Amino acid sequence: MSTGLLVVIIVVAVLLIAALILFSMRGRMAARRHERALQQRREAAAEEHREAAQLREQRAEQAERQARISSAEAERARAEANLHQEKAGAHEQGMADHELVDEDGSLRDRDEIARETGDPDATPHGGRETVEVDREAAERRGLVGDNGDRTPEEAPRQRTT
Repeated sequence: MSTGLLVVIIVVAVLLIAALILFSMRGRMAARRHERALQQRREAAAEEHREAAQLREQRAEQAERQARISSAEAERARAEANLHQEKAGAHEQGMADHELVDEDGSLRDRDEIARETGDPDATPHGGRETVEVDREAAERRGLVGDNGDRTPEEAPRQRTT
C-alpha cells in the first residue's frame, strides 16, 4: 500500500471517529437539555403546588378561626339559654320573687328589671305582654291582689337556701 492511501484511510478513520463522537455528544447534550427542561418543569409544578397548598392552608385556618368564633358564640348562646332556664325554674319555684316585687310589695316593672340586670332579652315586646303574664302568675300565687298592690307585711318572705 502506498503512503497516500494509508494517509487517506487514517484521515477517513479519524473523521468517522470524530463524527461518531460528535453525534454521541450531540445526543448527550440533547439528553442534558431535556433533563434540564424537565427539572425546570418539575420545580415550576412543585412551586405551583406549594402556592396552592399555602393558599388552601390559609383558607383552612380562616375557616377554623370562623368555626371557633361560631362555636364560642353558640356556647355563649347555650349558656345564656341555660341561665334563662335556671331563672325560669327559680321563678317557678318562687325562689326569685324578690326580683319581681319591690320592697313595698308592689310588682316591679319588667323594663326596670331588665335595666338592672342588663338583660336586653328581658323585654321582648316592650315589656307589656311579659309584665301582664308575670302579674297573672303573681295573682295566682297570691303575691298581689287584683289591683297589683300588696303591703310589705303580706309580701312573701325571700327563701334562703
